[in-house]
Amino acid sequence: MKEKKGKNNTNTRRGRRRHFFPWFLRRLSLPGRWNPAACLPALCLAAALALFSPFPLTGLAGTWDQTVENSLGKEQKEQMEQQAQAAAAEGRVQLYWSAPLNENGEISPGINNGIPNNSIFYSSIDQVWQPLVRNVVYTNSVHQFGGETGTVYISWNNGRGKLFAYSEEQYWAIQGVIQAFKDHCIRAGMSDFEKEMAIVQYLVGSVTYPYARYRAGLDTKDDHSAFGALVKGEAVCEGYAEAFCWLADAVGLETKFIYGVYGGEMHDWNLVRLDGQWYHVDVTSDDPEAAGGANGFGWGNLRNQYLNLTDSQMARDHWWEPLADTPCQAAVYGPAAVAAYLHGGND
Repeated sequence: MKEKKGKNNTNTRRGRRRHFFPWFLRRLSLPGRWNPAACLPALCLAAALALFSPFPLTGLAGTWDQTVENSLGKEQKEQMEQQAQAAAAEGRVQLYWSAPLNENGEISPGINNGIPNNSIFYSSIDQVWQPLVRNVVYTNSVHQFGGETGTVYISWNNGRGKLFAYSEEQYWAIQGVIQAFKDHCIRAGMSDFEKEMAIVQYLVGSVTYPYARYRAGLDTKDDHSAFGALVKGEAVCEGYAEAFCWLADAVGLETKFIYGVYGGEMHDWNLVRLDGQWYHVDVTSDDPEAAGGANGFGWGNLRNQYLNLTDSQMARDHWWEPLADTPCQAAVYGPAAVAAYLHGGND
């Protein structure tokens, strides 16, 4: 049986291991060849659930397990499960799925290269076969809900193939913080730049970089996530950057999640689009506390060295693989505009 595979990418980042979340595309077929008639009932049921069920489903694990075994065969199904379980033991996340083929005999990519529509999937997180029952599409992301566990998988529109996964409880806790941010920090008629500054102000005033824990090699999974940043109030660069994406989604700003190198270590930051032009924004590096400062926390202590930079300005000490169609060349909302905003009594 033909298959398409994603790569297992493991990079070092600031002295610690970091993992991109790979996945493996699998066709919904009987061993040896595709049989639409045999698979049609399962596909129709999955499609109906995806279209009409607004909430995660429970109590159907055995049903989906048997559907996949009937389609792929017991040996192939168990091989997928074993590989996902091995990935979980190594701290990696892998997704396997069964999905219908399009008119070209291929699986149509999911939104933002996430889980394809009408899939039945198995992850190293949940370790149960379950249908994709809901897609919620935002400006920069798609949130995809597992029908058995309620786990939400988030794919950002950045071309990097990185998935973030949150339990149902974590997901709604983040959403609660997002709503509070909108209620208290966003007002009608704000410009893109004002919205961005509200996001930066909120992050540097609410998130602490766990510097000592990170340097001791004791940083946690939550430290690398928006849950850590927004709910627990502690995060390293990856958490800052993903939290920026969540808040940008909440206010309709276009953003990108950038993986690169800074100070000789793996580092994460964002691109943001303001009035049609792209800028680099590295909130982590602009908060002095993230660099080990003893009393650099908060909005009034921003360094204003890494907010709204051009490509050439950022390239002085950052390296990254440029994304297509996102050149950062404008200076309208660069450091001078940020300085004027910082000292203009905005709070």
